[in-house]
Amino acid sequence: MSTQTPVTEVPVEVPKPAAPKTDATSETEPLGEAGIAALKSEREARKVAEKATDDALARIKGFEDRDKSETQKQADRLAEFERENAELKSAKTRAEVAAAKGVPAALLTGSTQEELEAAADALITFRGETQPQKLHIPNEGKSPTTATGPATEFAEFLTDQLGH
Repeated sequence: MSTQTPVTEVPVEVPKPAAPKTDATSETEPLGEAGIAALKSEREARKVAEKATDDALARIKGFEDRDKSETQKQADRLAEFERENAELKSAKTRAEVAAAKGVPAALLTGSTQEELEAAADALITFRGETQPQKLHIPNEGKSPTTATGPATEFAEFLTDQLGH
């Protein structure tokens, strides 16, 4: 019988590549063939490094999950589904309040419907309105009357010239 030692979780930090340093003159000068080739090579190397990092993180996750019981794995999945469900409900409420109040959803703050409505009301007050603004359409609902003017005169001229 073998004894297993408990595995302790060790946080893994993946270093991010540093941003390339640029000179003010290099931004205005063309790269040339050698520069373009070097840039393509660097981009390809970065893709390979990112894939290796993703693979390593997946393996680490696999090692962490290896010793979990089936119940622990299901509990983790349930927690993830509950978190996702809460996010979707929050987004739905945010969108409903934004549509009802006529304000952009991205500007609303709060987590409950009451907080979101209060934020929407504050935005409306800031905007200087008490109600969402409607578009004004001149002569809305009225029948058009016969028009007079250059456009009508031109249309009559063309009709006369074409003999219709």
